[in-house]
Amino acid sequence: MIADLQTDQGESQGEMSRFAALLRQSRYTLSEQAVRAVAEGKISVLDVESALLTGRVLEERRNPMRVPCYLVLGESGGKPVHVVCADGLNGELAILFAYVPELPLWLSPTRRNAFGALLGDDMTQSVGNCFFCGGDLVEIVVGNYYYRREGRMCVVKSLPATLCQQCDEKYLRAEVAKRLNALIDEGKFTGVEEARVVDYSPEAIEP
Repeated sequence: MIADLQTDQGESQGEMSRFAALLRQSRYTLSEQAVRAVAEGKISVLDVESALLTGRVLEERRNPMRVPCYLVLGESGGKPVHVVCADGLNGELAILFAYVPELPLWLSPTRRNAFGALLGDDMTQSVGNCFFCGGDLVEIVVGNYYYRREGRMCVVKSLPATLCQQCDEKYLRAEVAKRLNALIDEGKFTGVEEARVVDYSPEAIEP
C-alpha cells in the first residue's frame, strides 16, 4: 500500500510563511534544472511563485552532505505544482526543481507511483541513491535528453539513464557518456530540430 505524503502541519506553516516572505521580496534563485523546466514550457516562474504562496510542505528531505530541502505542493491556474526548495546563499531561497506531479512518477499530487504497478516489475529495483537528495535511483530510457558541448546543443533520443524518483535528477553511466561523446565527435546525427534563440542583453530587447 502506498501512503500519501504527510508532514507536521505546524512546522509546515512556519516554513511556508518564511518562503512567502522571501518570494515577496524576490529573494530567490532558480537552479539550472528549474530554469530548464521553464524554458521547455513545462512550468512558469509565476507557477512556482503561486505554488510557494498557496501551498504546503509535503515532506522535508535531509542529506548529510546538503542543507535540508522541502517538497512543496501548491496550485497555479487550477493545476497542482511541486516545488523543491532549500535555503540558498545570502539568506535567499533556492528553487531546485519545479514540475507538475504526473505519471510515471506520481499517481496523484500527494502519492508517488511504486513504478512496478504501471511500468513493469523490472523498474521496481533500486540501483542506488541520489547524491543530491538520497532518493532511490531506477533505470529508464529518456525520450529527449538535451546535451550541450562546446556551445552546441544536441537532442539525444532514447538515451539510457538513471532517474532519481525523488528529485528527478538524471545520471549517465560512464559507457553511455563515452558513446554519446563519440557519436557527437563523429558527427553521427540523425536529424535537425529548430531551436529558438533569446538574447537577454538590454541592447537586444529594447524596442
